[in-house]
Amino acid sequence: MDSPKQEPAQREGIRGLLTVRGLEAGLSWISGLVLFFATAYTALNLDVLWVAFGITALTLFVLPLVATKDPFKALPWEMTLLMAAPILLHISSGSARLNESLTWWRDLTSLAFAFSLATIGFLLTVELQIFTNIRMNRPFAVFFVVMFTLAVAGFWGVGEFIGDKVWGTDYLGSNYDVMMDFVWTLVGGVAMGGVYYLYLRATPKRRRERFAFMHMWEEASWKKN
Repeated sequence: MDSPKQEPAQREGIRGLLTVRGLEAGLSWISGLVLFFATAYTALNLDVLWVAFGITALTLFVLPLVATKDPFKALPWEMTLLMAAPILLHISSGSARLNESLTWWRDLTSLAFAFSLATIGFLLTVELQIFTNIRMNRPFAVFFVVMFTLAVAGFWGVGEFIGDKVWGTDYLGSNYDVMMDFVWTLVGGVAMGGVYYLYLRATPKRRRERFAFMHMWEEASWKKN
């Protein structure tokens, strides 16, 4: 039985934990709302590819909340913000002007897009292991993130080509621009695969358990429960 001296310390610890959880959840919800309104804006402009991107990101954001019925189980705010970054750059008029005046701005936005795709790939591996019997060890999870990023970028390029032909848009630009988009996608996918590997190793155990990351990254080898 706890002594009277221990009870205030325990209450203080619980209060501190709730404060941290509340702050993280609040930041994630704000990032999720930004993603929602950005997606709604692209829908109003009939920007089909980016609507699909936004809906996919929002689905990954909402799924853990619906499954756990716990508002504190929102995705880490930094991941939600990374998913929102490329769509915000896409709809920003300032970004469009910079794309015209700065030769390296397109490369930067391509890299941001790759970071976002890698984040979606990472979250997909987590949710696959939460809701299915699929299990991945650490190296394969990183490999999956990289290949997912490259695969989606390839389909994205096909979608932009179709959009240019059907709706008269100018997404693709020159062949050089397209090739550089793929190069930056590869760089971003590999970089973020490594970053998430290190990120999970550096994340405190309590936080990993809260976001169900423990479920994947404790896998030491190929196996199914």
